[in-house]
This record gives sequence, C-alpha cells and structure tokens, in this order.
Amino acid sequence: MNIITKTAFANFKKNRSRNILIGAAIALTAMLLTIVPTVVFGSVDLRFTAVDNLYPTFHGMFRDVDEKAAQKMTGDARMTDTGLREDAAYMVCDDTDASISMVYCDRNTVKLNRLKLKEGELPRRADEIVVSEGLLKVMGLKGGIGDKITVPYQPVMADGLGQAAEKEFTITGMTEDSEEAVEKNIYSSLISDKFAEEIIPAGEHRYRVYFSVAGAKGKTTDAIKDNIKEIGKSYNIGETDIVENGEYLFANYVDPAMYAGMVILMVIIVLAGILTIYSIYYVSMMNKVQEYGKLKAIGSTKRQIRQLVFREGFTVAAAAVPIGLMLGLGVGILLVNGMVSSDLASDNLMAEEMKKIIADGGVSLVKPWILLLAAAVSCVSVYISLLRPMQKAAKISAIEAIRFQGTDKEKKKKQRRGYEEMNIRRLTASNLGRNKRRTVVTIVTLGITGILFVVVATILSCMNPKTMAMDTTRGDIHITLNSESGNKMHPERELSNIQKNNPLTEELKEQIASIDGVDRIETYTGVSAALEELREDDGRPLETGLGGLSEEAMKELDRYVTEGSLADDSLKDGTGIILSGGYVKSYPGADWKTGDKVHLLIEDGDEVVKREFKIAAVTDAPYGLTGNGFILPSSVLEDICENDVTDDFYIFTEKGKAGSVAEAVKQLTDGQEFLQMDTWKDAYAQSEKSIGFMLYGCYGLMFVFGLIGILNLVNTMINSVYIRRRELGVLQAVGLSGKQTVRMLQLEGLFYTAGTLLLSVGAGSIAGYGCFLWARAESIMSIRTYEYPVVPVVVLAAIILVVQILITYMVNNSFKKQSLIDRVRFAE
Repeated sequence: MNIITKTAFANFKKNRSRNILIGAAIALTAMLLTIVPTVVFGSVDLRFTAVDNLYPTFHGMFRDVDEKAAQKMTGDARMTDTGLREDAAYMVCDDTDASISMVYCDRNTVKLNRLKLKEGELPRRADEIVVSEGLLKVMGLKGGIGDKITVPYQPVMADGLGQAAEKEFTITGMTEDSEEAVEKNIYSSLISDKFAEEIIPAGEHRYRVYFSVAGAKGKTTDAIKDNIKEIGKSYNIGETDIVENGEYLFANYVDPAMYAGMVILMVIIVLAGILTIYSIYYVSMMNKVQEYGKLKAIGSTKRQIRQLVFREGFTVAAAAVPIGLMLGLGVGILLVNGMVSSDLASDNLMAEEMKKIIADGGVSLVKPWILLLAAAVSCVSVYISLLRPMQKAAKISAIEAIRFQGTDKEKKKKQRRGYEEMNIRRLTASNLGRNKRRTVVTIVTLGITGILFVVVATILSCMNPKTMAMDTTRGDIHITLNSESGNKMHPERELSNIQKNNPLTEELKEQIASIDGVDRIETYTGVSAALEELREDDGRPLETGLGGLSEEAMKELDRYVTEGSLADDSLKDGTGIILSGGYVKSYPGADWKTGDKVHLLIEDGDEVVKREFKIAAVTDAPYGLTGNGFILPSSVLEDICENDVTDDFYIFTEKGKAGSVAEAVKQLTDGQEFLQMDTWKDAYAQSEKSIGFMLYGCYGLMFVFGLIGILNLVNTMINSVYIRRRELGVLQAVGLSGKQTVRMLQLEGLFYTAGTLLLSVGAGSIAGYGCFLWARAESIMSIRTYEYPVVPVVVLAAIILVVQILITYMVNNSFKKQSLIDRVRFAE
C-alpha cells in the first residue's frame, strides 16, 4: 500500500461525518438505479412468460395459400418453424347448431398453436382421428382411445362444401374442451394429411401457413409486422389474408418507447445523484484546501493530489454501492409482487398466470446484469462528481491554500464594505455572500428535486378515480357489445357483423327494466366508421367511431361543449355532427373547427354508407359518455343505418340497490357470447387501485430524491460551520451568545429554505401546469381538470422547514462540544 492510498484511508476515517453523507447519497442513487430496471424488466419478463404459457407462439399466419406457395414457404429462409394447417372437412351436424371442423395440422403447427392432447397421440393414417368428449357428445357418439366411430362429413372443395360422405375412424387421441368451445358450440377434430389428400383432389388444397420471422430477436413489434407483410406480398397474399399474432408480438417484442421512458428516468436519477454528490464534494473541499496546500508544500504533485481525492471518493463508493444495490433489489422485488398481487400488471387471466409463475419461481426477479449495470453507472456517477473536485484540489498552490479562509476566489480586488454596527442579519448575509457559488449550488440542487416533486404531485393530483371510472362506464351498470376490430382470425366479432343479429334487443331491455331497483335505462347506439380526411400509414381512411346519444345523454353532453352548440339545427336534420375528441382530435391534420366538413364511411352490416357532415359542435367529454370519435343524436344514426346499431345499455339504479340489480342483470347476460357487463363500483375500485399504486410508487421515488437533496443541505450547513469555527469562536469571545449563534445559523438555513421553495414552487408550478396540458391532450390516466397540489406543496414546505430547524440544532450542538479556546485556535 503506497503513501497515497494510506493517506486516502486515513482521510476516509477522519472525515467520517462527511463520508456518511456522501455514502448515503451514493447508496440512494444506486438504490434507484436498481429499482427502476428491476420493476420494468421484472414485470416485462413475467408478462412474457405468462403470454408464452397462454397464447400461441407464431408470429404470423397466411390464409388461403395454395399448394405450390405453401411448399415454397416451408423452405423460405425468411421464415422459421413454418407449419401447415388445412381445414379439410366439416362434420355433418344436422340435429344441432354446432360447427365441427376436421383439421390437419403438421407438427410445427401443433407446436406453434400449443395444441396439447389430453391423452393419446396425433393421427398418422387416413382412418385415424383425435376428438374431444364435448365433440362426441354433440355428435351423439361414445368412445375412447382405440375405439372406432363413424363420422358423416363434407369435404371442403374449391367451390364450397362437397357431397356428404361417411368414414369409420379409430380414435388415437383426446383433447380438452375449452370453455369457449363449449359456450359457442364450436369444436375441432384432428385428422391426418393422408385423409386430407384422400378427399381433396391434388391442386385444390388450401392451407393456413403458420410461421415465425427469422432473426426476430432484438427487433421491435412494428419491424416484425412489416416483415410479415413483406413476405406476404412476395407470395401475392391479400392483405385480408395476412394475420399477425398481435398479443404474442406485443409481449415478446416490446417497442423501444417503454425502454426510452425507463432510460429517461434513469438519466434523471443519475443527474440528481451526480449533482448532489458533486455538491457535497464541492462544499466539503473548502475545509480540505489547507490540507492539500500542506501536501503541496512537502512535495506532492498534482497527479498525487488528484489520486488522493479519487481514492478517498471510491473508498466511500465501495462501501455504499453494495448497500444501495441490495436495498434497490429488495424494494424492486416488493413492488413487482405488489403490482401482480393487486392485479395491476395485466388483465385477470394474465394476472392469475403471473401470480402462478411467481409462486412457482418460473421467473427470477434477481438479474445480475441489472446489479452490474447499476453498480457501473453509480461508479461512473461518482467519478464524474469527483472530476471537478480533483481538478480544484490539484490547482491549489501551497501559499494560496494556507491563506484560504473558505470564500470564493475573487478575480478582481474589491474594497470590502464594512458596517458601523453589526447584527445577526448582517453576519448571516456576509457569510452567504462570501461564497456565492456554494450557496447557489445548494439551492439549485434542492430546487431541482423540489421542481420534480411539484410536477409529479401536480399530475397525481389531477388523477381522479371518478373521472377514470367515467371513461369506462356510465350509470351504475353497463352492458355493451363485446366486439373486436381488425381480428382477422375472428371476423364474426366485428361490430358490424354482431349488429346483424344484435343481442341488445328490446326484449332484453324490458327484462332489465322489470328488475326491482332499476330507475331507468339509456341506450347508446354506435357503428364503426372511417374518416376520408385522415389516412392511416398504408393510405387507408382512418378508422374511428360514430356514436348516437339519447336525449338524456345529449343534455349531459351540453356542459362539455367547447365550441359550437348542441342546439344547432343541422344536428336534427342529419347534416351536422359532433366531434367528441379522443385520438381523432390529436391526429395530425384534425384541427377542425365548427363549420368544417368531414366525410365518413359508415359501416352498416355489409354495407358502407358515405355521408358528408358539417361539424356543429366540439366537446371534451369523458369516453364513457361519448365514446371515441364523432357523435350524432341516436335517432339520426338509426335513420342512417338499416341494422340495429344498439351498442350499449346504461342502467341507472335506485339508491342502495345497485348490487342486487347487478346480480340480476348478470344472470340475464351470462352465457351470451357477445355481451359484456361492467359496473360503476368495479370501475371505481379499479381506478382507485391504479391511482393508489401510482401514488405510492411516485411519492416513494420523490422521497428518495428528497433524501438525496436533504443530504446536500446537511453537508452545506455542517461545512459552513466547520470552516468558520475560528471566526465563530472569535465572535463568541467578543460577546456573541449561544442564542445569537443559533439564530444566525437559523437565518442561514431559512435563506436556503426560502430559495429552495421559491425555485421549487415557482418553476415547479409552471412546469406542472405544462405537464397537465400535455397529459390532458394525450388523455393520459383520464386527466381532464387541473387540480393544484396544495397539500403536497404545503407538506413539502413543512418538511424542508422542519429539516432545516433540526439541522441547525444538530450543527450547533456539535459546534458547542468544542471549547472556545479550541475554536479560536482552529487552523493554526
């Protein structure tokens, strides 16, 4: 161990108080750097694993592919795990409304679709088949593995279903019936390729081709989707026959936006850590100046002084970083478990699977690379923080150091102005003015943390569970059509197709109205539409919604009108329309005003109705009231469309009867495939849970940021007294009382407090309002109204004031431990 290292260790032991402060700041920085990626990547990995356990794993699928193209695809280097499926026939079910397909799947298709047999094996010969108990029951058959059954079927030909025939099959395997299959009465059996070749002539086979994109690792979801479309186009596959496995792609190939957000947060943490650590070193350097001067006087070089500062700093880091990593890891794991256990991580099915994965230890939340990265970034932060102190220490000359009294170096000699009479206020101002840079650095460090706190508090205070609940449901109970847009695997779930045989009938409405406790029922009508004025990336008209409001809802909508009027006559004659907002208003080019014309392509079952409308009013209403897109009076929309376009029933109940009505409505809607029921109570509870979890997380991070800032204030106050021990001792020798000393220190602390609050509340309020406007425009967390965070700001001011008072008394008590003689003799 050389002399520099020995001196660094000696300084480390000597400057214990300062090193504890620096170590705490470093540990808190390392802790935050560990928490953020642990929570983000832990949640993502859990979701990925849950999706892998629940969903098919193919990237894409092409429908209606002929034999030649299918064979080429199996050898295409752009595709991996390519599998073929052919719906070769359908069983004849004359006495039931069931649909039973006879499907050939090769082994890759079986693997990609997670087809698992309850028992047995896949068919190989033409007379072998895999069935389920539900299928056998529907067909009126009985049997098990090895038994023979006779099945009537119709082969799938080029021009439709062929002539009915019968064949005897041997059961080689059994599958499990899903709840969806039983509810919808839709089943599948598995047959061999030999049977498909037997009943379908060569050249007429049409396949579904499942595949994964080669080299997909590291790509984004959008990039993989583009690859799927490119491959499809190269085989002349129509756009409607190109299907992406969106859920799997989203879960396994996350967009960079999420990582960008995490990186921004980590950069903020690093900057806060660097600023605080640098500030502590900078302020602490003042009481080390004479020491470095003496080392210079006995022959130390600039390089040795830099090494001394560097080694002392990294000795502190070596002790603090591991503590921060362990604390961060523990808190991060607790947060992930809290998110999953409270069902905030995903929907119910996914959440249950994630809970199971955590219980079984299927995913490790301890990731060594995160710990290594956090340790490396923490050390880099310490190094950056030490650069300026190392430079400053190396530049100090021996003569300058011995004469140093803890003030900023003046570039020009100025005549010092004295006072005929001195008082506590003037003494305080004199001390603060002698080292303006230290004062500014301390206030800016604390102020930045305060600004961040006020901004976060503003956003959180604008989140309202009632507003969030209104964005999902209206009334006490909400029944809606459970439709999906763009699901090419299930076109029957499109809103326009469901409305051809709409389950929201007048009969159902009357049944609900007869339930004890129902006050009234509002009907919301709605259709899918496309807007010709705006285009998707591929050139198609932008998809949107067109809703129809009842008279009661229109009256409520009136208070959300921001432009125009709902009394406009054009709304009654069908030439006017209301722009209700959502993503349409924020779309580039959608800066419409009242009086502007828009052209909508309205989906009415299989028909498309083209209409021109004049914008009569613009509103900023909750999603639960208007939906997303454009609005008409319900009577006008019903006149435009031939089909029953009822989309929602909003049920309002008598006071105290919402629970019993909900149970009765649930019994009426259970088992209906395309109906979904929600309640205001459930929506409000979920909103409270979501906001509550966010409050804990954000204020938790702000608490740690605040601790880092407070450490800087503590260090500033301690060092301010430390380097002035001789001056304070002389002042006390000539009559400055202990009470006056405390008052002077309190005034110094109050100056820091006032400066911090002025910067935090002033700049933070302006920045917070700007963030509110952005959040409202982007519809983030249903933020609509501005709420100033009065309570958080008052709490922030109180905490800063209390901390400053405590620090003053702590510093004064430490100061009083030395005798007056020792203080006067300090630095001799």
